[in-house]
Amino acid sequence: MKSRNLIKTNNRGRFLFSFSAFHFLDDGFSDSIYLFLPFIAAELNLSFSQVGLLKGIFSGATGLFQFPLSLLGEKIGEFIVIALGTFGLACGFLLLSRAHTFLAILLSLFFAKATGAGQHGLSSSILSRVFEVSGRRAAMGTYNFSGDLGKVCIPFSLALMINLWGWRQATLTLAILGITGVGILYGLAPKQKEDDRFYRSERSLSEEKKWGLKDRNSFSALLTIGIIDMVVRNVFLTFLPFLLLQKGIPLGQAGFALTLVFVGGAAGKFICGVLAERIGIIPMVVGTEIFTAAGILTLMMLPFSGIWALLPFVGIVLNGTSSVLYAMVAEMFDPASRARGYGLYYAVTLGAGAVSPMVFGLLTDSTGLSFTIMMTALMVVLTIPLSRYLSPKP
Repeated sequence: MKSRNLIKTNNRGRFLFSFSAFHFLDDGFSDSIYLFLPFIAAELNLSFSQVGLLKGIFSGATGLFQFPLSLLGEKIGEFIVIALGTFGLACGFLLLSRAHTFLAILLSLFFAKATGAGQHGLSSSILSRVFEVSGRRAAMGTYNFSGDLGKVCIPFSLALMINLWGWRQATLTLAILGITGVGILYGLAPKQKEDDRFYRSERSLSEEKKWGLKDRNSFSALLTIGIIDMVVRNVFLTFLPFLLLQKGIPLGQAGFALTLVFVGGAAGKFICGVLAERIGIIPMVVGTEIFTAAGILTLMMLPFSGIWALLPFVGIVLNGTSSVLYAMVAEMFDPASRARGYGLYYAVTLGAGAVSPMVFGLLTDSTGLSFTIMMTALMVVLTIPLSRYLSPKP
């Protein structure tokens, strides 16, 4: 018990900085895929369904290995799995920079996300324990914001490098920088171990209580909303560059347009997290989802010149819901079961997000890009009646 208290009171800033930095790298690398897809599609002459397959495999690896890596973290240490996973993610991008066939690119993307799949659930679990007594919401908000900051900084830097050197050399440079960053973070991160006896007893108690889940109905509603939210975000971001190209934006500028969405997303995570504390979870979820649907539909109708101003707003509302949902997972599980709870949540939602680009890619090939974008906007409305079930029982 004593060592657990030390984790709560000492080095909390180092814990928060280290795992936020890992999140910065993971999310930044992961969202860089949206910049690569138009270049890969043009180079290999891919259909929309093949583009969807690449994105689906990339996200699918995360969903497939999320929960097993959460369990592995319980066995060999959560920090080890996080560090090795981020290293593997960067190595996957190194392989991608030298892949010249559809199969090689697909396997490189799969390897990258399969190794790095456990980062979100395990980091969230560690930080929720480190800040168990106080400051957990602020810590989780900082952690989530760091990921969105990575989604802005890394893709923006990558877009600059692509315009200078081409996408392959830019990917190689990004991979080398990522590997270096992982080595630095491994040396900086605190490596205190929890009291094993305490957590064994807590886990045993939690397993007797069905993984420590406090309210099955609320978690089911949370999971369903998370699935819809992830599907909409993945499909929209996968095909947004192609919508922009269809409206006449040059290929080289599509990456910068996506960066505006990511900037809005980073702001949305922070803004919506703060507003949820003030006005409540349910109004926040309903509001962000309504504005997401309206923003996507408006984006479809606007001409080339009007798109740039709307993109940050779409990013704000597109990512705003997820900030509220992620924080709720910790509230629905006992502390010792949070690694499993987060692992389950991320596995299911990311798994759904992985399948969706493949399904909507086939839909796009048969019905057209505009119909697919419209369908994602209408899907958002399904979350509104579910939001009333989000408040867990005490």
